[in-house]
Amino acid sequence: MSRTFLRKYRKRIYIYWIIKMKQQLLQVLYSFLAFCARVYLLRTKPLVIWVTWSVWKTSCRVVLSQVLHQLQSNKKIYTSPKNYNSELGLVFSIFKIEEYTPSFKNLLKISWTIFKKSLLEKKQYDILIAEYGIDTPGDMDFLLSIMKPDIGIITKLDSVHSDNFPDGTTQLWQDKFKLLLASKQKVYFNGQDSFPLQHKNLLSTPWETIFEKESQTQLSKTDGWLLQFFSYKKKDISMNLLWNENVEYTILALKIANDIGLDIKATTYNFDFELQAGRFSLFERNENIFIDSSYNAGPESMKKVIKNTKLVHSELYPNHKLVYVLWDMREIGEERESAHSSIANLVSDAAAVILIGPDMYSYALPELKKNNFEGDIHSSLSSREAWKYLRKYLKDHSDEKYVVLFKGSQNTIFTEEALAAQLTPTQQKNLPRQSEDWKSKKDEFFKNI
Repeated sequence: MSRTFLRKYRKRIYIYWIIKMKQQLLQVLYSFLAFCARVYLLRTKPLVIWVTWSVWKTSCRVVLSQVLHQLQSNKKIYTSPKNYNSELGLVFSIFKIEEYTPSFKNLLKISWTIFKKSLLEKKQYDILIAEYGIDTPGDMDFLLSIMKPDIGIITKLDSVHSDNFPDGTTQLWQDKFKLLLASKQKVYFNGQDSFPLQHKNLLSTPWETIFEKESQTQLSKTDGWLLQFFSYKKKDISMNLLWNENVEYTILALKIANDIGLDIKATTYNFDFELQAGRFSLFERNENIFIDSSYNAGPESMKKVIKNTKLVHSELYPNHKLVYVLWDMREIGEERESAHSSIANLVSDAAAVILIGPDMYSYALPELKKNNFEGDIHSSLSSREAWKYLRKYLKDHSDEKYVVLFKGSQNTIFTEEALAAQLTPTQQKNLPRQSEDWKSKKDEFFKNI
């Protein structure tokens, strides 16, 4: 009986054994790379600024990097141009590795390169700004074993990835709070979030809040450029980024600049930022305004993006009508139903709402109908189907002008596909996930739905 069993399942057992061996080898490699990173950081001793929490991590990191870079020229500042926030991505950020095609063979090659860099490479930067993102329990402990930050920042609580934690959002937030506990010089956290406020007595380093109150800003369109103006401690500041959140991150950068001894005595600053794909970029075509916030979505970011779209609409395009193109929010655990249902209360001012995905269909659509929404409603399961409806809608209502927001999670959704169909080929290049690798993945995905 046992021989028959072994013959029948020998292949499956062999495959299982190979998979387990590969997983164990990967863990050995990850531990080795973490060791190399620690060696390099101990040798070079850069100032480390670390950003974590649930939403807006990348926006915060990029704003910090670009503001600090524009404020001074003596110190070398580095942050990865990639969205590296995992255990492997963190190591790549430390060693300034920006090109990597995932495969076991390539990982072995790059491990040898990292080993040599850890022992021989000269100091590459004075300030490292890194991003922490965790998906499962234990991730933060591993990341902190690589390095502990001098300055720790948490941006905004949200329930993204909470369905990966047995105890839901509470355990997720506890794990992320470990970053602040490990910070050596100073920490900043969102003054509107109750969790860090309730646990601030655990912090052994000086702390300060961000987002305590919303800064007063003004939007302007000059020579085709959208600018935001605000004042901070008798300093007049302009920037080519929208969103109040980016204002707060710019103020945070000025505070950190003061912390680390940079000269910020000027009374006027004009910050010119390199815009990030999929994070509230504006495109204009045929007198319509398309807002690309397609990189990802969670409940808090969805609310903020809709709010900021209303602000852009009221201040810059008051004669346009609003259209919201909204996809499912993923990995939000127990908030799944309530988060999607609440969308209906945010979009009552729209001329049309296009909902994509099963959760929007199951929860947001019934709520819109219940609220007697007076605009047009369309529901679909595919972003490549949604663009056909949107294009027809805009054509049928060509006597009107529109501000159209695109927002949704990325996995198996690809919000940018509905937007790409509305733009010119040149504009499409500024959307997220436009590499040939991503395009082939999306083609394969949409072929099967």
